[in-house]
Amino acid sequence: MEWVTEYIEEFQYVAIALVLFLAGLGVPIPEDIPLIYGGVMAGQGKMDVNIHFIVSMTFILIGDSCLYFIGSRVARSQQSGSVGERVTPSRFDKLLSPERREKVQEYFDRYGSWAVFFGRFVAGVRGAVFLTAGLTHFPLKRFLILDGLAALVSVPIWIGLGYWVGERWTEILDVVKSYQIYVMSTVMVFALLWWLLRRRKTRSLN
Repeated sequence: MEWVTEYIEEFQYVAIALVLFLAGLGVPIPEDIPLIYGGVMAGQGKMDVNIHFIVSMTFILIGDSCLYFIGSRVARSQQSGSVGERVTPSRFDKLLSPERREKVQEYFDRYGSWAVFFGRFVAGVRGAVFLTAGLTHFPLKRFLILDGLAALVSVPIWIGLGYWVGERWTEILDVVKSYQIYVMSTVMVFALLWWLLRRRKTRSLN
């Protein structure tokens, strides 16, 4: 993915926005690369880390929402038959194969609504989970909340990794990705505990 880093070097925020949007649509581009490399550039003073965070969050959610709406549109078309032969079972299967649908359905059966949250941390099923959410008429508001919460955990971690580790990010990326869901979940738990303790302290002072 050297072309991604070169593209970000040249076009910075615009490149990050475009790459993350395409990754959200299911294009096989690792979402973590633009996040981390943008953090590397921010650490070098070439970008503003706050702008990088805002741009990244915005276009990640836009890309994820597009997948959701694609699934929702296909589901409605299947039910109404309004597009005739344009949405046939074979094309439906190309959008999401029966095997992947079955795997993702097991994911939803296991985690319920939280499948959307945890799906963000598993690159192999992320797009399929978001597409399935649309196909199964998962509530849009709940989808945005859970996906947004997951992004609020993962995005700062990837950006922070690049910001603090710098040029050494490639050396530890594979290790971090191997334990990605555990790392993200641990950070989320600690963040929640910190917030609860802070809230409790504030109440005691009042």
